[in-house]
Amino acid sequence: MPELRRPLAVDDVVHGFAYGAFGRDHYHCVIIEAVGPDWVVARSPDEDWADPSFTSGRRSLELCMQARDEPCPRDTPCPIEAADMAQRLTVAPGGPGRRAHR
Repeated sequence: MPELRRPLAVDDVVHGFAYGAFGRDHYHCVIIEAVGPDWVVARSPDEDWADPSFTSGRRSLELCMQARDEPCPRDTPCPIEAADMAQRLTVAPGGPGRRAHR
């Protein structure tokens, strides 16, 4: 029986290469900005106005969950998780760090 993982959600950090889920040229940790039933859009706040990364399909999302649940391969703590919340552009009513969808 496969291991059950918490579903991907807005504000989850997907660490590093993410096992190729976002393509072979993707190496940076990203924050999930939007989720759908079988897709994810994420962006790296390390780069000024970086283009979003997109992935879809069951296998890719399972790889994202695995990368989210493992320690950051780049640094401990992950620089994105340790970033100041004031750097984020939007905050949802749910509390600090939750991104709003409008």
